[in-house]
Amino acid sequence: MRIERKGGFQILQQSREFARLLAAGRWSGVEFQAKEQDVSHLTTWTITGHHHTVVVHLDGPIHRLETELSGVGALHDPPMAGEVWLVPSGVRYSSLARGGVVRYAELSLPPATELRAVAGHYDGFLLHSATRLERLVCQPDDLSALQAEELVESLAAYVAREFSAPAMLNAVRELTPSGERRLAEHIQANLAEPITLRQLSCLAGMTTHQLLPAFRRSFGATPAQYVIGQRLRRARWLLQSTKTDITRIAMETGFASHGHLTTAFRHRIGVTPTAYRAGARPSSPSRRP
Repeated sequence: MRIERKGGFQILQQSREFARLLAAGRWSGVEFQAKEQDVSHLTTWTITGHHHTVVVHLDGPIHRLETELSGVGALHDPPMAGEVWLVPSGVRYSSLARGGVVRYAELSLPPATELRAVAGHYDGFLLHSATRLERLVCQPDDLSALQAEELVESLAAYVAREFSAPAMLNAVRELTPSGERRLAEHIQANLAEPITLRQLSCLAGMTTHQLLPAFRRSFGATPAQYVIGQRLRRARWLLQSTKTDITRIAMETGFASHGHLTTAFRHRIGVTPTAYRAGARPSSPSRRP
């Protein structure tokens, strides 16, 4: 934090380093952070580096915002939730902001695709995705981690598609029958263990970005949806065929706790594990993902 004088007045300035970290996640080449910061004093923000940076305003008032991006300065209207600033690799961004307590998300992406600079662009998909990713990275279970990994891949693909030339996108690839079998067998053999998108992409011989659409075309679901479906299938069999304690069943099928299994069971099957074991069945199968 520093103090400088302008016209006889003291202006207290603080930087992005004074933001409070709310949530964070790191994947191969990608980093996500959700932050909260009090900008009631004039605050300076600067971004420059070897990665692309996407900043999404989530909440909170900013009454004054002056920016310089790609050498062009601008005075912006008060930002609203969902407005996006994209700072390409090697480009310097700086701003002066003043308002209240604000929340924002930062997504750092590798510079594999050339992107264009964007300032104050509203994007509902990025707002929804950043908010959901903030929740997922705070959860301790591996299904949330898998869903977060899928979402990050979708976000990276979306940013590349929306803010770069279409010629830069990867070609579509399909899973072979043997690839489908390897993935299905690996998932079945490891339902009690953490399953990651990187593991699955290595088995398929694809990048994680290529695997997501290929997996959906082959299995009719995302990897996370498929994994939770298989875990619940095994849990149903154990509930029907054994007297194993429900907490033990949760552990053996990859759920973090009895409560985690119960929540997933009720959401997908329509009844609790206890009720299912007692013979209760939903009147119609749940189709919720």
